[in-house]
Amino acid sequence: MMKRILSAVLLTALLSTQAMAFTFEQVPVEDLFAPEVIEQERVSDWAKEEVDIASSLGLVPPLTDQPAFTGSITREQFAELIVNLVEKALDKEIEAAPSDTFTDTSNTAVLKAYEAGIITGVGGDKFAPKTTTNREQIATMIYRAVQYLAEQTGKDLTPNPGSIDLFTDKAGISGWAAEAVGKLAANDIMKGSSSTTASPQAACTVEQSILLIYRVYQKI
Repeated sequence: MMKRILSAVLLTALLSTQAMAFTFEQVPVEDLFAPEVIEQERVSDWAKEEVDIASSLGLVPPLTDQPAFTGSITREQFAELIVNLVEKALDKEIEAAPSDTFTDTSNTAVLKAYEAGIITGVGGDKFAPKTTTNREQIATMIYRAVQYLAEQTGKDLTPNPGSIDLFTDKAGISGWAAEAVGKLAANDIMKGSSSTTASPQAACTVEQSILLIYRVYQKI
């Protein structure tokens, strides 16, 4: 009797499953995921092609806190991007600084970037990993990474002399960032926010950062 009951139950379940198979409808993605999830995954139209290419090349690693592409990038997230680029270019891992280098993070990418001289702390043994970074800071980190690659490979990725004189807002560029901003602009890695402005203090988004990484990779 139990076998018959089980058989009947299984048959009913099977028939129900088959019936359900014919009732599936195409549901818009907006109805499947929360708005914040959709927004997180959305890339701006102007950036989508290059972001897709960069992703296919392995230049977009998983980033801490899974930021939205259109959101401002943090210091540790950019460290993750730049270290991934350098290791891919060299086809080897960078040695990491000791885990107690900073008191506010033990992120491996941060420690690798610090050991390679790509990033620095903010003082007091702190790195401020969750702080968003701006265009001149990112230019400096990219330029240091380019210099590190030149030391390791002998290839200069920024051979053209640079200058910030073409920017009308050059007075807003910090002295320590001037060389990096000028060199990256002259070598078509990080141009201004317009043909005449650098916008050095402006925030940089995740998708903008990915495009910068991709432009460096194209020169390797």
